[in-house]
Amino acid sequence: MGSPIRLADVVEDALIRVWTEAHREFGPDEREWTPGQVREYELRLDAARLDAGWVVA
Repeated sequence: MGSPIRLADVVEDALIRVWTEAHREFGPDEREWTPGQVREYELRLDAARLDAGWVVA
């Protein structure tokens, strides 16, 4: 029997995936992102948190 899935692990994986994709798409230096890119990144982080929560629930 495998280890139980912990919500924190699922959320962490989702946030890492969003972080990696955003840095690949917008560039490695967050200080150079436009306000629109920052907002998009924040929205993606929020969506990842919500989606991950539904997976476990």
